[in-house]
This record gives sequence, structure tokens and C-alpha cells, in this order.
Amino acid sequence: MTTYLVAGGTGVAGRAVVAELVRRGETVRVLSRRGAALGAGVEHVAGDLITGEGLGDVLEGVDIVIDTTDGKTRRTRAVLTTGAEHLLSAAHAAGVSRAVLLSIVNVDRSTFGYYRAKTEQERRYAESPLPTQVVRATQFHEFVPMLCAPTSKLGLIPAFTGARFQSIDTSDVARALVDAAQHESVTAEPVVVAGPQVLTMREMAEAWKAATGARGRVTNLPMPGAMGAFWRNGWNLVPDNRFGTVTFDQWLAAQ
Repeated sequence: MTTYLVAGGTGVAGRAVVAELVRRGETVRVLSRRGAALGAGVEHVAGDLITGEGLGDVLEGVDIVIDTTDGKTRRTRAVLTTGAEHLLSAAHAAGVSRAVLLSIVNVDRSTFGYYRAKTEQERRYAESPLPTQVVRATQFHEFVPMLCAPTSKLGLIPAFTGARFQSIDTSDVARALVDAAQHESVTAEPVVVAGPQVLTMREMAEAWKAATGARGRVTNLPMPGAMGAFWRNGWNLVPDNRFGTVTFDQWLAAQ
């Protein structure tokens, strides 16, 4: 029987991966800094990616690692770099057969700080002696609502000019990650998955407002800096790739 370790398994993407593995009848272990109960069929283990403490015990008996860790803030960004190094080293020492990493479409084309850290995380996986497969996804359906919700309380819902998204449901991302984990081989090129439709941020903001009853006016705003340039250039899109099956409206209706 194959045992899977999901690093970051309590996060948005990680929870979806755990659910997909359980659905397929797999043995699942979830790594986070503090252990907790996650329901029947799932073992939750504690370990620290930054220090490496406890990882040897965590990885004992694990066959495949799926890394969905995140670190969007400066304080947590070391999880993506130092954390990856510690996880891969411990996994290799424990005899893990392969690893799968969740990343972002065209992440290496941006100078945005978070994207640079994700690119470095990809590099460390590529250079690891452990066979690894990177899966790059477009933004999750949760992304635009996350941008809209805080300022809607102040009467403004941002719609960044020129920004379009091909958002994808985390259940579809989880399916791609587990498929990659169960595939017979790994490839040097990332597996790329994207959502079923391309929408402007304004279309998504208006749909979110209608679905939630949020107050605030949807307002076109410029998005400066590296992230704004990335979106305006369409580097977050893969129009010919429509792996996702759940649309943004369907996701909204399910919330």
C-alpha cells in the first residue's frame, strides 16, 4: 500500500489534495507545524520545515510526497526555499520514491517577490536527487474574492485594469497533483493546468458581488508593479489549456 505525505495539507490546495487521495482510497499523512485531527483515514503529523525538526520521523514509511506549501508573506516565505530543502533532504534520506510540487503558471516570468520564491522552490526540486514533478496551475477561484472582500467593506470592489484570470477549482488542481503522483514517470517540463474559462477581473468581481450580496462599487483601478505587468501581459493565462471542469460561477454557487 502506498503512503502519501501532503505537506501543507491544512491549506486551501492541501485540503483538496487530501480529499482526492481519500476518495481514491489511499493512505494519507498530513504535515503541518502542529498536529490535529483531520477526520477518518487521515493521519496528521507535526514537523517544522524551516528548522527541519521532526521531519525524519514524519517521513518514515512515506512513499510519495505532495508539496502544497505556501508562503505569501515575507515572514513565511522561507517555507518555500529553506523548507523545500529540508523536506527534500529528509524525503531522500527516508527512501521516498518521488515528490510532486504545486506551483504557478509562468511563475518564472515575474520579478514579484512571492513568485521569485516559488521559482526558487521549483529550482530546488529540479536539483534534488529525488524524482520530482512540478504541476503549475492558474489562480484558484478563491483568488479574486480574496482581493475583493477586504475593500468591499469600505464601499469599493477593485477591478484591476487589463487583468484577466483563468481561475481553476482546487478540486481540479488536486486531481492533477494526484494524477502526477500516480503517473509512472516524471518529466522535466512542468505539467500545466488551467481553468475552463477566461474572465476579466471586472466580470469576476461583479459575479462575486452578485453572489454574495457584498456592498461596494466595482471600480476599475490600475495595478502597478511586477504583478500588474504580469497580469496585463496575460502571463497568468493558458487559453489553450482548459483542464478545469468547475467554472467560477459554479464555484460561487457552491459557497
